[in-house]
Amino acid sequence: MSDLLDRTKSHSFKEFTIFKGVIEGIVEGFRQRYCIMNKTHWNSFYSSMQDLLGDSTNAILKKIGEDFGKEMFTLVQEKFGADAQTTFLYILQDLEKLGWGAFWNIQLNADKKEITVELHNSNEAYNEGNPSCYHVEGILRGIAKSVLGEDIAIREVECIAQGDKVCKFIIGDKSIIPESYDQETIEKLIKILQELKGTIKSSVELLATTDGRPIISNLAEEIDPVLWTTIVSFALAGGKNASGTINNGSLKEIIINAEKGTIIASLINSNLLLAVIIDPDTSPGLAGLALKKAKEKISALLK
Repeated sequence: MSDLLDRTKSHSFKEFTIFKGVIEGIVEGFRQRYCIMNKTHWNSFYSSMQDLLGDSTNAILKKIGEDFGKEMFTLVQEKFGADAQTTFLYILQDLEKLGWGAFWNIQLNADKKEITVELHNSNEAYNEGNPSCYHVEGILRGIAKSVLGEDIAIREVECIAQGDKVCKFIIGDKSIIPESYDQETIEKLIKILQELKGTIKSSVELLATTDGRPIISNLAEEIDPVLWTTIVSFALAGGKNASGTINNGSLKEIIINAEKGTIIASLINSNLLLAVIIDPDTSPGLAGLALKKAKEKISALLK
């Protein structure tokens, strides 16, 4: 399939007087229009979302990227009949043409279920001090699922925004992805959640970052923890912004009555959230107190 990868070298914008927003090479395959933003426009778009939605912006960008990656993977395979690994590389080369940066040192090992990718000159690496290539991370996760399988994780372990030379991603089985915290801390966090579960008889406990990365969860296999985190993060941000005119945006908790129990989600700090589904027989008042105590323990542990 090397000839298919070579074809991406000729993909370029059509130089017509009336620009039609298509890319040569892509248009014959997919007949898609591309709406391109320059870096200033993208930064303004991102900062405006941050003003409205806070850190949940990052989770949303990841989810949009993942959906786009899945769609592109299907389109390329259906059009060209390429194998999974060739399709993965083809999409990365087209992302370069779209201005997302240069993907180098790609190591893809389907047998070991592991992919590492370096991204140079990332368009998103400007959130100083933090790995911030959220949309690209989502795209990589979306296309990697068709290569390695659905049950994978991804983490940006290096980023220009935090002073590294490149942005580097590790994709693969959850066991090979570096933990956000050391094992001792993870075990203590699990113990706190187990105590919470015993008090409120919860069926689901989720500790996650507000940018959409689950840290500890016991969600059912058919529920995507990243999607659930995105929804919870978005709901918390919406509730907080909606409360702004009433109590200076101090709302940090949401309660949703659902068919299988009451969902309570709460921010621990600007980067972490905790969500549970409590037993229908457990009072929201008791759950709220237990949740508050669990949050205090987590905050103290992570100081």
